[in-house]
Amino acid sequence: MTGEERALQGEREVASATLSSSMGDASNYTRWIMDWFRPYMGERLVEIGLGCGNYSEFFPPLSDYLGLDIDPDIIGGLRAAQPERDYVCMDLADPTFVTAVGRKRFDTAICVNVLEHISDHRVALENLRDVVAPDGHLLLFVPAFSWLYTDLDKLAGHVRRYTIAEVRALIESVGVEVVRLEYFNPVGAVGWWVQKCVAHQDLEAGKVTSQVRVFDKYVLPASRVANVLTKSFFGQSIIGVARIARR
Repeated sequence: MTGEERALQGEREVASATLSSSMGDASNYTRWIMDWFRPYMGERLVEIGLGCGNYSEFFPPLSDYLGLDIDPDIIGGLRAAQPERDYVCMDLADPTFVTAVGRKRFDTAICVNVLEHISDHRVALENLRDVVAPDGHLLLFVPAFSWLYTDLDKLAGHVRRYTIAEVRALIESVGVEVVRLEYFNPVGAVGWWVQKCVAHQDLEAGKVTSQVRVFDKYVLPASRVANVLTKSFFGQSIIGVARIARR
């Protein structure tokens, strides 16, 4: 096994270990994200970072779909559950990414909680840009503010958290037009900050999974209302859309 292959294998093992199964139950949170994205979603979609596979149930009717993830177990499970869809096991920052996708070009690329895991996020975004057709959209979702970095970020394999200015600069550095960028989920940000006072060693620990479920069921409605007032300056995450220019 070459050094590059060992590194990729390590990234795949990390991917398996940094996914909390409780997010699969956070249907209200997932719906909130997808409601925000929906006006920008087309019929030909590539999804990057498949996680629990729970975002796809909120997609509009699609004429073409490709799902990509670095974790072969996730890919294998989704291929078995949805054999009618196409899946690729690959790192988004892989230099052969565009070749592996082939001649297909999509009108929508959705990338939720992925870029923060990738050391060379600029190359990853360039790859994503190159498989989206002109006038298509990149739908991005990343964690906000480096001062919110906690044990949970480390366990989740996060390399970084972002500000809106940093996301804007990253998008514009690959020649893509920013359409909309906002902070997202202010109450979640306060809860995440509180976690800095608590030691965490496992994303599957009961205190983590129970907090996710309580937030999704009882707290999220308040955060969704407050978000109207805080979206320009504060939130747990950043949500955004960018448009591919005509070449």
